[in-house]
Amino acid sequence: MPTYDFICNQCGFLFSEFINIKDKDKVKCPKCNGNVTQRFTGFIYTRKGESGQGGCAGSCSSCSGCK
Repeated sequence: MPTYDFICNQCGFLFSEFINIKDKDKVKCPKCNGNVTQRFTGFIYTRKGESGQGGCAGSCSSCSGCK
């Protein structure tokens, strides 16, 4: 099951839920029980051995951009 990020439309609380994709529309705010909107966060995908941002080569010990 994937993890989804949400923001509450009433109180602004940010949270993540580990839920089935078919249940993501049923999520309510854990603080105020308000309606929520799914947040879409950006990410960077690199295959192992490729250089990504910060000069990573698949090993965080050699990466200066992540620290």
